[in-house]
Amino acid sequence: MLAQKYRLSRPGDFKLIFQQGRKISTPLFLIRYQPNNLAYSRFTVIVANKISKQAVVRNKIKRRLREIIKLNFSKLKQNYDIIITAKAPAVIATYAELEKDYLLALKKYKLI
Repeated sequence: MLAQKYRLSRPGDFKLIFQQGRKISTPLFLIRYQPNNLAYSRFTVIVANKISKQAVVRNKIKRRLREIIKLNFSKLKQNYDIIITAKAPAVIATYAELEKDYLLALKKYKLI
Protein backbone atom coordinates (compact mmCIF):
# COMPACT_ATOMS: atom_id res chain seq x y z
CA MET A 1 0.00 0.00 0.00
CA LEU A 2 1.23 3.47 -0.82
CA ALA A 3 1.97 5.85 2.03
CA GLN A 4 -0.77 8.39 2.83
CA LYS A 5 1.14 11.31 1.30
CA TYR A 6 1.14 9.54 -2.10
CA ARG A 7 -2.67 9.18 -2.19
CA LEU A 8 -5.18 11.66 -3.54
CA SER A 9 -8.09 12.14 -1.17
CA ARG A 10 -9.32 15.73 -1.15
CA PRO A 11 -12.45 16.49 -3.20
CA GLY A 12 -10.86 19.72 -4.42
CA ASP A 13 -7.94 17.81 -5.94
CA PHE A 14 -10.34 15.47 -7.76
CA LYS A 15 -12.38 18.37 -9.09
CA LEU A 16 -9.29 20.15 -10.40
CA ILE A 17 -8.00 17.06 -12.21
CA PHE A 18 -11.40 16.27 -13.74
CA GLN A 19 -11.74 19.86 -14.98
CA GLN A 20 -8.21 20.73 -16.08
CA GLY A 21 -6.32 17.45 -16.31
CA ARG A 22 -5.31 15.55 -19.41
CA LYS A 23 -6.69 12.11 -20.32
CA ILE A 24 -5.13 8.87 -21.49
CA SER A 25 -7.59 6.23 -22.62
CA THR A 26 -6.52 2.61 -22.80
CA PRO A 27 -8.57 -0.54 -23.34
CA LEU A 28 -8.56 -1.31 -19.60
CA PHE A 29 -8.73 2.09 -17.93
CA LEU A 30 -8.84 5.86 -18.24
CA ILE A 31 -5.96 7.80 -16.73
CA ARG A 32 -6.39 11.47 -15.86
CA TYR A 33 -3.32 13.41 -14.79
CA GLN A 34 -2.16 16.90 -14.02
CA PRO A 35 1.12 18.34 -12.75
CA ASN A 36 1.18 19.33 -9.08
CA ASN A 37 3.45 21.61 -7.06
CA LEU A 38 4.75 18.86 -4.81
CA ALA A 39 8.03 16.95 -4.90
CA TYR A 40 6.19 13.65 -5.45
CA SER A 41 3.27 12.16 -7.36
CA ARG A 42 -0.10 11.21 -5.87
CA PHE A 43 -2.54 8.54 -7.03
CA THR A 44 -6.04 7.25 -6.64
CA VAL A 45 -7.86 4.30 -8.20
CA ILE A 46 -11.57 4.41 -9.02
CA VAL A 47 -13.67 1.35 -9.84
CA ALA A 48 -17.33 2.25 -10.33
CA ASN A 49 -20.35 0.18 -9.35
CA LYS A 50 -21.28 -0.22 -13.00
CA ILE A 51 -18.06 -2.17 -13.61
CA SER A 52 -19.24 -4.86 -11.19
CA LYS A 53 -21.97 -4.93 -8.59
CA GLN A 54 -19.82 -7.19 -6.41
CA ALA A 55 -17.54 -5.35 -3.99
CA VAL A 56 -15.13 -8.31 -4.02
CA VAL A 57 -14.49 -7.86 -7.75
CA ARG A 58 -14.11 -4.07 -7.50
CA ASN A 59 -11.69 -4.39 -4.58
CA LYS A 60 -9.64 -7.01 -6.44
CA ILE A 61 -9.12 -4.60 -9.34
CA LYS A 62 -8.19 -1.78 -6.94
CA ARG A 63 -5.68 -3.97 -5.09
CA ARG A 64 -4.03 -5.06 -8.33
CA LEU A 65 -3.77 -1.51 -9.67
CA ARG A 66 -2.41 -0.16 -6.38
CA GLU A 67 0.24 -2.88 -6.34
CA ILE A 68 1.22 -2.05 -9.94
CA ILE A 69 1.51 1.62 -8.99
CA LYS A 70 3.60 0.79 -5.91
CA LEU A 71 6.02 -1.47 -7.79
CA ASN A 72 6.52 1.03 -10.63
CA PHE A 73 6.44 4.20 -8.52
CA SER A 74 10.19 4.86 -8.83
CA LYS A 75 9.99 4.81 -12.66
CA LEU A 76 7.36 7.55 -12.79
CA LYS A 77 8.27 11.19 -13.31
CA GLN A 78 7.50 13.17 -10.17
CA ASN A 79 5.06 16.04 -9.62
CA TYR A 80 1.85 14.53 -11.01
CA ASP A 81 -1.59 13.87 -9.59
CA ILE A 82 -3.05 10.79 -11.28
CA ILE A 83 -6.53 9.28 -11.21
CA ILE A 84 -6.94 5.80 -12.70
CA THR A 85 -10.53 4.81 -13.52
CA ALA A 86 -11.09 1.16 -14.41
CA LYS A 87 -13.16 0.18 -17.45
CA ALA A 88 -15.32 -2.94 -17.78
CA PRO A 89 -12.67 -5.15 -19.48
CA ALA A 90 -10.45 -4.76 -16.39
CA VAL A 91 -12.71 -7.26 -14.61
CA ILE A 92 -11.48 -10.17 -16.73
CA ALA A 93 -7.92 -8.89 -17.27
CA THR A 94 -5.01 -10.61 -15.59
CA TYR A 95 -2.47 -8.83 -13.43
CA ALA A 96 0.09 -8.96 -16.26
CA GLU A 97 -2.37 -7.40 -18.73
CA LEU A 98 -3.19 -4.58 -16.30
CA GLU A 99 0.49 -3.88 -15.71
CA LYS A 100 1.34 -3.94 -19.42
CA ASP A 101 -1.52 -1.58 -20.28
CA TYR A 102 -0.57 0.82 -17.46
CA LEU A 103 3.10 0.97 -18.39
CA LEU A 104 2.46 1.34 -22.14
CA ALA A 105 0.08 4.24 -21.52
CA LEU A 106 2.55 6.07 -19.28
CA LYS A 107 5.43 5.50 -21.71
CA LYS A 108 3.38 6.73 -24.65
CA TYR A 109 2.63 10.01 -22.89
CA LYS A 110 6.16 10.32 -21.45
CA LEU A 111 5.16 10.04 -17.80
CA ILE A 112 7.82 7.33 -17.32
